[in-house]
Amino acid sequence: MRVKSLYLLLSISLIFSTMFFNSFTVDAEVKQVPTAGVYVNGKLVNGINPIYYKGEYYAPIIYLSKILGYNHIIFEDDTKTYQLTDGSTMIRVTMGGTRARRGDGFINIKPPFWTDVDNTGYLPLTSASILFNADITFQKSDGSIRITTPANYHPVQKGDTLWRIAKAYHTSIELLRAVNDMTSYTIYVGQKLKLPPRDKVQEREPEKEHQEPRIIKKPSVTNLADQLIAEAKRYVGAKYKFGATLDEAPHLFDCSSYTKLVFLNNGIEIPRVSRDQASIGTTVSNLQKGDLMFFTTPDLYSDGRIGHVGIYMGNGNMIHASSSAGVTITENVLQNPYWSKNYLFSKRVIQ
Repeated sequence: MRVKSLYLLLSISLIFSTMFFNSFTVDAEVKQVPTAGVYVNGKLVNGINPIYYKGEYYAPIIYLSKILGYNHIIFEDDTKTYQLTDGSTMIRVTMGGTRARRGDGFINIKPPFWTDVDNTGYLPLTSASILFNADITFQKSDGSIRITTPANYHPVQKGDTLWRIAKAYHTSIELLRAVNDMTSYTIYVGQKLKLPPRDKVQEREPEKEHQEPRIIKKPSVTNLADQLIAEAKRYVGAKYKFGATLDEAPHLFDCSSYTKLVFLNNGIEIPRVSRDQASIGTTVSNLQKGDLMFFTTPDLYSDGRIGHVGIYMGNGNMIHASSSAGVTITENVLQNPYWSKNYLFSKRVIQ
């Protein structure tokens, strides 16, 4: 009986010890940090409650995501995985994981933690920098978190190689070496690699991803392209919100929630984010009404990724959800100085 009682006591102690450790309540190395002002490109935008653990500052994932425009957040409780979307890219990060998914690839990170105290996940600021394509640091001088977007540096993580980093930022090993004055191929954990100039990095059409869109309702008209454009025009004047969710439509859109809704209302289901929308259909050079047009957005992303999508209307014009004007029509889009410079390619989704 005494043996059973002792065994039960030890089991209970182990359960509570594990629970408390995972909750950050007894680990002496975990320190609460006073609320930090968050500055994005020099402007105070919010406050956040970070923690300090083993030489690293961590921030709550949900709040940091929303500050950076990743407003569509899904949490999978069984795996403790967050899925974060900003309209261009989808990020998937699992608590305790050393690799996260960013867009169509995986990237090494320092693992995030889950805490039962406030039932949320915390992400190391170095990992957040990598995932959100931003330089994120904690300033001890005033207790603030400073964010510069897009990123200028990549903090090297365990498992990184120059090849992996070059692939993640859509550049080359040699260009990475050149901008960092490297005489060898050796890198080390904690090293800050300068990223190449934004005009030197550019994502191309996703390889081996020529998927067909899912038809959920057979079109009732013969000229689907005209119907698609008519539907797109219905929302002209709607406001733009970075990372807007579909639930916020038709009053608020980002570029890809807009294209998704327009196609969906015509019986065609396309992916949610612009990077994934670029993986469907057929690449075209002679544009037709209804084609999807893809662009990079250098003022948001330094890795040359697809950052914007619009719908070709014919006669050189594009209808799209613009960050500056909401849903609008841009005439002669490929003669426009900004859009022509950042144009990548177009895909035909409807035939």
